[in-house]
Amino acid sequence: MRRCPSCGTEYEDSVAFCGQDGTITVQVQDPADHDRRLGTQLGDYILVARVADGAMGRVYEGRHPETKQRVAVKVLHDDIAKDEVAVERFKREYETAEEMQHPHIVDVIEFGETGDRSYFLTMEYLQGEELGELLRREGAQKPERALRILCQLCAGLDYAHSFGVIHRDLKPDNVFLTETPEGDVVKVLDFGSVKLQMETGPKLTAFGTTLGSPYYMSPEQAMGKLDVDQRTDVFATAAIAWEMAVGRVCFEGDNVAAILMKIVNDDPPPPSQLAQGWPPAFDDAVLKGVSKDKTQRPGSAGALADAVVRSFGLDGDHRKWAETSQADIASALAAATPPAPAAYGTPAPAASSGSPAASGATATGPQAAPRVDEDLPASSGGSAMPMVIGGLVVLALIGAAAAFFLMG
Repeated sequence: MRRCPSCGTEYEDSVAFCGQDGTITVQVQDPADHDRRLGTQLGDYILVARVADGAMGRVYEGRHPETKQRVAVKVLHDDIAKDEVAVERFKREYETAEEMQHPHIVDVIEFGETGDRSYFLTMEYLQGEELGELLRREGAQKPERALRILCQLCAGLDYAHSFGVIHRDLKPDNVFLTETPEGDVVKVLDFGSVKLQMETGPKLTAFGTTLGSPYYMSPEQAMGKLDVDQRTDVFATAAIAWEMAVGRVCFEGDNVAAILMKIVNDDPPPPSQLAQGWPPAFDDAVLKGVSKDKTQRPGSAGALADAVVRSFGLDGDHRKWAETSQADIASALAAATPPAPAAYGTPAPAASSGSPAASGATATGPQAAPRVDEDLPASSGGSAMPMVIGGLVVLALIGAAAAFFLMG
């Protein structure tokens, strides 16, 4: 329920303005869960309803008292507001996104300090859901939907990269989908973890440039390397594309260290072997995107999306298909002839006898539990000592990265 603060009339949640005098209505509070900020004004906007709670803060619906503009206002939790690094990341999210005006990047409006020693960030109000929520609910996506999402995501990333901004924390939960008659419209969220390519100031992480969600971290991030550039975002984007096709994460493990070890050492299986409707040429594009060696990945997010477009036998680049309706993409895919797959790198390991690829089954959703391989392949020929030493170094770096992730 909502109530007019002027006359006290109560309305359904969908009623934003009082029918008597046009005053902005405010969500009626539960006495057992009082929110001291609800109904107050932060910056230019009145907080009229609670929308969601996250690890970092609470999100409110806000309204401008004069223009009635609807916004989302994120306020840091009190304990998070005491963390200098968290506050600096929050501020950086505003400073970075404020400079970038793009249809596929969330529009950030205002940053400020509350009267009770916390901080807020005002951004455009989005209605829809994160890609992560969609994947958790439905699993694998149809090619026409995934292709439109991928092309828009890559268009937004290319724009950010043109500013020298590397996201570093790309994951499905940072890809927001708003629904339109034409199909999904992507908005890239959360630029609080960015790295500027020419950055010389203090880092916002305690361990090199390691920052990100473990399932989508690039090998260079997993090993705490300093040479992080736009190809780190390309890796994460390719992992997301793989997941949209297959319906589960690209690199699985029971814990952070196991996931990072797979990212550094293992190649994922070709997605076309696990999902229907995806041509073998798609494997070439996506597996190149998750190459361990970043020099083997596409040089830009747009180049990755273009390779995926070509893998379906479509003409034009990702910008064309980003603006094409999902229905028209489906028609184009039905009429297209995918090219023969190109030879890519080292052949992917054969699927085990119990895998969907070996049995002919198709993955239709995320698996219930991640799995970790029991055995590591033995080396053949030569002295084992260099491999042992190298393995110990990798383990130490990954252990440090995993420890930092768990602390963060």
